Amino acid sequence: MYAMSKPVILVPIPVQDAEQRRYQLGKHYVNSLIACGAIPVLAPVLLDDASLRGLYERADGVLLTGGDDVDPALFGEAPHAKTSGIDADRDRAESALTRWAVADDKPMLGICRGIQVMNVALGGSLIQDIPSQAPSDLVHPGHWVGARRDEVHHTVCIEANTRLAGIVGFGDVGVNSFHHQSIKRAAQPFRITARAPDGIVEAVEIAGHAFCVGVQWHPEEMAANRADMMRLFQALTDASA
Repeated sequence: MYAMSKPVILVPIPVQDAEQRRYQLGKHYVNSLIACGAIPVLAPVLLDDASLRGLYERADGVLLTGGDDVDPALFGEAPHAKTSGIDADRDRAESALTRWAVADDKPMLGICRGIQVMNVALGGSLIQDIPSQAPSDLVHPGHWVGARRDEVHHTVCIEANTRLAGIVGFGDVGVNSFHHQSIKRAAQPFRITARAPDGIVEAVEIAGHAFCVGVQWHPEEMAANRADMMRLFQALTDASA
């Protein structure tokens, strides 16, 4: 067998099309990892824990991607009227990957749903619907108003002296936005590293970890034309190498 010189990034992939017939993942996650010199390996979330663990142990890093809502039962709440798309297999698989990666100091990046499932897996909770539970003038669910995937919808303020600031830069950074949920109570290991102007949590990280960063926006949709967004994937790749 050939030895792999490039880092392998494990990406769980759900059944997510309307008819529940196809595994589905946005191509820009994969393209961004390849552009940074990584080898993405897509893992079906229907794998049992032992099989998933076997793939995880062969991987050098983990990427958790966007998607539907995390089951609120996992943080002790009943579903809000706007909570939808709960996938027990995906919640189980991604929660396990989060706990393993944190325990093993394995690099991990969470995007949109990814930051949310990371937070819940480690003991935090979520705002289930920002428009009704934390209303503001900002439109966080850009997909509800037909916003383009690669356009700036609002800014986030990134704290100085954080890992995220070292990658993207500190202060106000323009991001896209396609979420109606967000972190409410941050899990104990996490430091909040960025917020939107209305106070919504937009990024977290674990200090001292090889690489454990979560962002609420979608850098993969902007990475082709934004060097700062591509650097998030490069940072994951470099930490995994």
